This record gives sequence, C-alpha cells and structure tokens, in this order.
Amino acid sequence: MKMKCLYRATVVGMISVLASASLPPLLLADSLNQDDVLPLLKQGALIPLETLLERHRDKLKGRLIDLELEHERGRLVYELELIDDQGVVREYLIDASNGEWLGED
Repeated sequence: MKMKCLYRATVVGMISVLASASLPPLLLADSLNQDDVLPLLKQGALIPLETLLERHRDKLKGRLIDLELEHERGRLVYELELIDDQGVVREYLIDASNGEWLGED
C-alpha cells in the first residue's frame, strides 16, 4: 500500500514539474507542484493518467518506469515509458487533453 501511495505521489510530482514547460505564462511564474495540476484536471485541460491507462490498457503492456507531460506540436502529450517482461523499454504517446492514442515513439 505504501508503494502505491509513493507511486501516485511520484507521478503527480513528475506531471507537475514537467507540465511547467508547457502551460500558459501565468502558471510559469513559479515551478508547479501537485496543487497546480489538480485545477487543470478539474478544468478538463488534462485527462487523469489513471483514466488513460485504463482506456489504453490493451496497448500499454508492462510496468510504467517514466512519465512526462510535454507540449508537442501545440498539444499536451503524456509520454509513458514502460518496460515489458523481457526487459524491452518502449515509449508511448497519448494526447493529455482528449486521450487520443498518438503511437509509439
């Protein structure tokens, strides 16, 4: 149970820090913390990661080892890095605002 809480705190923290590079200038004044990401989720600017993981679970095989939220080509994109049972690492891209599968990078 402690690992699950630690995992969630780490993911929210990573999203907060990485999102700072792609958010409107008013939010860029200071580095973001998890409290800054929650309003974006409530406003619908971001789909919760858990929702996207569930929505694309048939394509996302393996264990999540890295997560980034970046601004790419005019949109917020989750970059998920997963490692499979054979030790192969793959990076997947999902639009953070609408959940669209963007493929493998």
